[in-house]
Amino acid sequence: MARDAGVVYLLIAIAHLCSCARYGSYDYNHYVEYSLENEKICHVLNKKHTVDMQHGAAAIVMPHHMFDHWVVKANRNCTFVFRTGKNEGLFAVVQKMFLRRDGDRCVDYIRFKRSDGFYTSKFCGEIDRSQTTYLPVPEPEDNLGNINDSRSPNYDIYSEYDPVKRSKLWSIRSASATIETEIFISKERVPDGQSLDLTIVYTPYMKCDQANSEHYQAVGYNNCIRKEYICDKIYNCPFSICTDEVNCVVNDRYPKDNTATKVTVGAVTTMILCFIIFILCLWICKKSQKLCWSSDCAGPNVCSRPVSLPDADGGQGSNRAVPTAPMLEVAMSSPVVDKDLPPSYDSLFPEQSNPARS
Repeated sequence: MARDAGVVYLLIAIAHLCSCARYGSYDYNHYVEYSLENEKICHVLNKKHTVDMQHGAAAIVMPHHMFDHWVVKANRNCTFVFRTGKNEGLFAVVQKMFLRRDGDRCVDYIRFKRSDGFYTSKFCGEIDRSQTTYLPVPEPEDNLGNINDSRSPNYDIYSEYDPVKRSKLWSIRSASATIETEIFISKERVPDGQSLDLTIVYTPYMKCDQANSEHYQAVGYNNCIRKEYICDKIYNCPFSICTDEVNCVVNDRYPKDNTATKVTVGAVTTMILCFIIFILCLWICKKSQKLCWSSDCAGPNVCSRPVSLPDADGGQGSNRAVPTAPMLEVAMSSPVVDKDLPPSYDSLFPEQSNPARS
């Protein structure tokens, strides 16, 4: 019984280790992940949904399989809103993007809208923050085509932020930050060798004098985000507003692999780990005489039973040990008397047999 329990515990440990290896290979353990296929993010009828963010947890929006084979008959519009809690602001930063451009015109585009109604310009093209630490981008324009003087010359247009709202005594509703995101994907065919891509991270932040120092860390200009988002290889802060990926350990910052590479590495690691543990399990079972190495796991061996050989004289009356299958009885019939025997000697020569008897 003790050995059986040990084998069961070993199998449970194998399942647990394999599951840990599988889910430990992802980057976004502390992020609430939303796929572009989610109806709250990209509704088929372009209905706008509002997603409430809780407890300062950041969210990441990325495609799962939407852009794998972009063959559609209609343009795709997606509009969604992220809303923070009380006394929180919100950062929205594009991590990776490949949206098509035709000269100065965006074939596909994305833009943000703050709670005060301000729209960013439509932007497209290709960026990858894992490969770029500085984006020398032009100044964004407002809705009338005028330069927004309130922003620094090096402002990151591939991001947006909604500041922390001041609480008003006469206001019934609590002030919260919101960022609306509009995504447009054209139905035009994607050229061979290209693949659409888009990953956006939304991070709530607080003023450091109102944040809990045990859970929040300063990132500049009296802004604080949760500590688990510091030096996690994901840019939560817009450039020139704050910094969360500087002064990090080199081994923790570079290289920054994409999701597909990490999933592949995680899958291969899981397979190797499970194979090694499986071999170890077989070795332990063999040492403990379990499973196929046990002499009594399949019952007594029929072939090992002794079988008596027939007598040398071939006597018919001798008892023979016949191997029998379980639950089968073999009926041994007595020898059949041959009815066509030759006539006896007395019947053939009666004259010779009678004097002998007399």
